[in-house]
Amino acid sequence: MAEMQAPQRPKPHPGLFHKEAPAQPDFKAFTEDIGNLGRRLRLLEESITTIRRALQVTEQNMLGKNKLFATDIRALTSDISDMKTEINEMKERMLDLVKELKETAKRDDVKVLEKYINFWNPVKFVTQNEVEAIVKEILKKEKESKMKK
Repeated sequence: MAEMQAPQRPKPHPGLFHKEAPAQPDFKAFTEDIGNLGRRLRLLEESITTIRRALQVTEQNMLGKNKLFATDIRALTSDISDMKTEINEMKERMLDLVKELKETAKRDDVKVLEKYINFWNPVKFVTQNEVEAIVKEILKKEKESKMKK
């Protein structure tokens, strides 16, 4: 960039009325420097404006994502809470099953019962009605045999 030059000082003149005009400072270089500074200032202002816009868009995006994340976190927290409730319910059910299984007969107990049932053979048991029918039939046969005699 062009360095800013200090304006030149006019030469001192010998008197009021002289033939040479006093030297004028170099305003052209000064004007160019002011123009350059103005252009540079506008470029910087445009850059700052662009950066501000980008920052604003970034902030808006971050706020939107933050809301989305907050919603997702709430949903996940709710799901985790539901899962904990379900796990606790399953634990309670499993404890109930364990209690019921403790009250059921053991394999050895069932084998003992099986031996007794096979020994007694309840299939050959008769009902009260069957016994009464058999007794009546026997009595009837005895009466008939006594009558024949």
